Amino acid sequence: MSIRNFAKFFTVLLAVFLLTTTFSDAAKKKKKKEKDCIYCQKYEKMKDWPESERPAAFIWEDIKYPEGMFLPTSDTPKKKQGEAGGKVYARFVKGKGSLNKYQHLMIRDMAYFEALFNEMLKDKRAKVETLEGLKKGREAMRMSLQISPKAKTSEAVLKFWATGKMLKAAWKQNKKKKKKKSKIDPEIAERAAVLANMKKQIALAKVNAQRAATIEAQKQIEQTQ
Repeated sequence: MSIRNFAKFFTVLLAVFLLTTTFSDAAKKKKKKEKDCIYCQKYEKMKDWPESERPAAFIWEDIKYPEGMFLPTSDTPKKKQGEAGGKVYARFVKGKGSLNKYQHLMIRDMAYFEALFNEMLKDKRAKVETLEGLKKGREAMRMSLQISPKAKTSEAVLKFWATGKMLKAAWKQNKKKKKKKSKIDPEIAERAAVLANMKKQIALAKVNAQRAATIEAQKQIEQTQ
């Protein structure tokens, strides 16, 4: 995808999120008894929802996460849920004001958002309504890297994690350049410019995506602290 098309894609995506936010605000004015979810109308918690009756998106996946993503002590779904929840809360809720400043960390931590959703599927006490809300936020975030809503969590985790590492390398390069004020090879400069443009577009989309995600997920995330 060319940079021009990439920019157009995110412009459209941003417009979609703005419209989504508008409709979301309007929906809040409806009666409280109306829930913006499907499966929660029938099942309250995951323990009430038989795996045989769940869509594929709500079935836990045994994932081999990237090296270094989790601490060695996070060796169970519950512990991974707690660590991922802490990362998501710190980045998208507590540290939302610095998302544009540390875009590479923002993209990287979307891998933790994927992990949080996946590991919660193994939690019998998790509310179905919360998971449906998280799924919507997850799909919004996936749109930024054109990851299919039907893609496996393992695939999305690897893409977010790898992209985050790539952007981090570019961030370090730019930081070093500013510090030393040295000349760099034209080819490297061109690549850095492409990455910089990519980061700016991702930031615009992500700010809106994380708002949609954290509004519905914040309470559950806080409980993992």
